[in-house]
Amino acid sequence: MKPSLHPPTWQQQALGFAVGMLGVLCIAGLDKITGPNIHIGVLYWVPVGIAAWLGGRVPSYVLAIMAIAFWYQFSFPPADHLLPLNLKIWNVAVRVIYYPAVAEMVIYVRNTERRLERLVANRTAELRLEIAERERAQAGQSKLAAQVSDAEDAERRRLAYDIHDALSQMLGVIKLNLETAVAESPTDSQQYARLSDVVNVVNDLIRQTRDLTFDLHPAMLEDLGLVPTLRQFADEFHRRTLAEVTVSEAGETLKLPSALASYLFRSTKELVSNSVRHGNAAEILITVHWLDEGVRIVVDDDGKGFDPQAVQASTGRRGLGLAGIQERLTFLGGLLRLESQPGQGTRVIMDAPAPRQQVASAAVAPVASVH
Repeated sequence: MKPSLHPPTWQQQALGFAVGMLGVLCIAGLDKITGPNIHIGVLYWVPVGIAAWLGGRVPSYVLAIMAIAFWYQFSFPPADHLLPLNLKIWNVAVRVIYYPAVAEMVIYVRNTERRLERLVANRTAELRLEIAERERAQAGQSKLAAQVSDAEDAERRRLAYDIHDALSQMLGVIKLNLETAVAESPTDSQQYARLSDVVNVVNDLIRQTRDLTFDLHPAMLEDLGLVPTLRQFADEFHRRTLAEVTVSEAGETLKLPSALASYLFRSTKELVSNSVRHGNAAEILITVHWLDEGVRIVVDDDGKGFDPQAVQASTGRRGLGLAGIQERLTFLGGLLRLESQPGQGTRVIMDAPAPRQQVASAAVAPVASVH
């Protein structure tokens, strides 16, 4: 659609006419002084062009007529009176056409500029609308992601409590009964050995149930916070894999929303497990940075490293879980970055926004827990 151009207002026309008139009068005075022997009539196009630029066609045409009159009055060459009539008409016609032509060219350039300005303004407005629509869509996605994360966290919490309240208690009762039966059996009997083996199996089940409950939703995450829960996980992970895990924090601790804390905890667990499972890492460092705009978790390992582009590509190893972590962080307004090279270990950085008003404690100096 061609942008419409509004005609100049009367104020703009008056301004153009006043400025142009001043210029025409100045050149006319100079033209009168120099006389017909020095041709300065070409200079009249300057005020005519200024009038066309500022005020449009009406003031520029009026000034063009005045310029023609002044030129004819002060600069008409005497020799032109001796020319044939047709040449006289031609010379006068050229000058009569010259000034309006200049005005029309200036008006065309000015209208073109205005049209471009309108096009740019219209396109800018369209882009702003598109940006606003995308921001609303992203806000909707972030809200949906937060709702999904909250629902997932609530379901994990429910399952963890059900396992703890039902299965763990039942296993505890079975263990007590078995231990009673073992105590009442002769130590040298076959029944004693079998019951002892069953007690050991039940103990393993209780430990696995405790680990499963912790993996689903550790209760201490809500009571003590993210860093203590990560340290507890580091102890258990070291017990299972013998990998040395160090957890440290720096900054003013934030009390994170339950769903966000649970997600960051599970994501960090996934990254630590990847370091051992895929990178054969022996030492892992988890650093929690409490920032003004949120929290940053950095996971460093001394594993064999990898090519980040290959892992993030669609044909890469999707089993790493990095794509899922990155997608969820993006929906939550966060960011995930990978820094790795083959043979040089791996660093994964997770940034997640969190409101500053949720400060829970005073500044915490960097503290390390080495396992």
